[in-house]
Amino acid sequence: MGQQVHNQHQHRIELLARRTDQSVKTGFYLEFFEKNEEDGAEISGAMTFNTSGSNTTGNGLADMYLGRIQSYYEAGYIKNGVSIGGIPDAAYRAWDFEPYIMDTWKVRRNLTVTAGLRVSFDGQMHDVNHPTIFTTFLPNQYNPALTAQLNAAGQFIPGTGYDDTTYGNGLWACGSGGVAKGCRAGYWPGWGPRLGFSWDPTGHGKTVIRGGYGLYWDAGNGNEVSTENMGINPPVVQSSNSYNITGYGNIVAGALTPASLSYMPYYQRFANAQQFSLGVQHQITTNDLVTVSNISNLGRDLSSEADFDQVPNGATTMNVPALAGTQGCDSAGNCNVQQIMMNNLEPKLFFTPYQAYGSVTAHVYGFTSNYNSLQASYRHTMAHGLTFGAAYTWSHALDNGASPFWTSGVDDSNRARWYGTSDINREQVLMMNFVYQLPFFRNSASHFLGSGLGGWEFSGIASMFTGEPVFFTCGVNGFSSGIGKSVMCNSSGSVKVKKSTFDDPQFGPTEMWWDPNTVTQPLESQLPSNGEPGMFGYLGRNVLTGPGRNNWDIALHKEFKLPWWSKEGSILQFRWETFNTFNHTQWNGFNSGCSGAPNTDGTPAFGRPCGGTQYNLGNGEVNGAWDPRIMQFALKLIF
Repeated sequence: MGQQVHNQHQHRIELLARRTDQSVKTGFYLEFFEKNEEDGAEISGAMTFNTSGSNTTGNGLADMYLGRIQSYYEAGYIKNGVSIGGIPDAAYRAWDFEPYIMDTWKVRRNLTVTAGLRVSFDGQMHDVNHPTIFTTFLPNQYNPALTAQLNAAGQFIPGTGYDDTTYGNGLWACGSGGVAKGCRAGYWPGWGPRLGFSWDPTGHGKTVIRGGYGLYWDAGNGNEVSTENMGINPPVVQSSNSYNITGYGNIVAGALTPASLSYMPYYQRFANAQQFSLGVQHQITTNDLVTVSNISNLGRDLSSEADFDQVPNGATTMNVPALAGTQGCDSAGNCNVQQIMMNNLEPKLFFTPYQAYGSVTAHVYGFTSNYNSLQASYRHTMAHGLTFGAAYTWSHALDNGASPFWTSGVDDSNRARWYGTSDINREQVLMMNFVYQLPFFRNSASHFLGSGLGGWEFSGIASMFTGEPVFFTCGVNGFSSGIGKSVMCNSSGSVKVKKSTFDDPQFGPTEMWWDPNTVTQPLESQLPSNGEPGMFGYLGRNVLTGPGRNNWDIALHKEFKLPWWSKEGSILQFRWETFNTFNHTQWNGFNSGCSGAPNTDGTPAFGRPCGGTQYNLGNGEVNGAWDPRIMQFALKLIF
């Protein structure tokens, strides 16, 4: 990625009308977004070493040393049909217009209701170059019969059909042929109602119950899943690939191969979230305030990525003339798709639905999330020299992969399988902060004792929270699933955090975070894409939670009045700060996954446990920690 220049111009205009018991506010939010950057793919060439090539040794690292290259990729910029090399300069523009109105009405002395509406007219991100570098794909206009044939190296055979060097066969320049300049239809308007209330049930001003609801929209005009991804598509960017190269001296830019494509469904709702809250706040004393709330968030049509061009589930036989007579195919080119995929015999591009493209990454607004939490806080304002605050959250966030750029790598056609604990979930969080003015000698009549030993402040922040979930897959060396992807593990016991100590032969006694013997490699019978129970492995998403943290940062602080600059006054401030004050070990990661190396007798690792020292030494052990204690001293002169 090259240099980026951002310009955002935001304007807000509001009008306010009031009467004694009611006020109405209306206005609008207007934003113009401008971003200029180089937007392209790898132009210097990139090599891949893995075990799926026909010339592999079975070890990707060994392949690299021996020059056994599974694939070589190179891309370049095409302008007005002419290859000019380099990468294109993108010029992104977008408008966002959101008018709103809000009415706050004091229904009774102890009840206030707020209602409002915000309407989102989110403009589409688009490119203002001429010709545009934005390209989109309309799957319903793609005809596989018109696509050029591929040779055995996965390269287009010239003259046999459409080869993605020009627009057509579902590929369009955005802003032409009736296609919106933002590459997708707009979704307007986005109605965003708001409703809230505040009620004092006793009328004494000591207790208040609050609740609220809001619907919010997001067009995604950022670096996540947005139209910006349409700037590196063919025919604007072309790529060439070479496969199964032996020897670095034999690397050349191969013949034209299917280019990668970013795809965004033309008709889809923008991402939206509904937020709910209901809570009670009570003043215990003049200096003590307690709040308890239930806060929820329902995310719908959220943005993420998916493989839109994966080998179809349940594929059987496909005719591929270029592979006639090769392993898995008969002399007429009738190929057993799943046998070839499971044994990594050929690249999957021969068997995907859109063979004009090497891969099609869908930027989809179709994922969901659910978040529910109980949140409590306590605040003690300054009294007797002490200020204290604490906030506790008990929550659970679930989604089906609604994180930018998240793909399962196993089967993106079945989102329901990946519904589970969110990657960012932290079940419990407790935060505390305090400032305490030490009482010693603070009011001493002695100037020496009062100014020298009195007036010290003791402060700190305590952070305690559970860890984040960990996602991992399995895989047996030399094998893939029937759609050419990774597979999940199987569970042979309760997969959960189980702390213990293991005498590692390299590191000595080491803490184990979980028991990897509760997980095994899948069976060979689970590789086919056949819809049977346990297909691609049984284990779900984010079944383990990583280490949490119990951290204290504490400081000692004092200000000394100095005799200099008496008219203005001068102070010497001293601070002694410690981070991880108690210097106890706080783990932040552990080893997961499973070795897929063959057994010692050469047989594949199907069904093998993921623990033990023979194949999975170190698996289950903690592998990282937060920083040890750090102390720092500081002096500041204020005058």
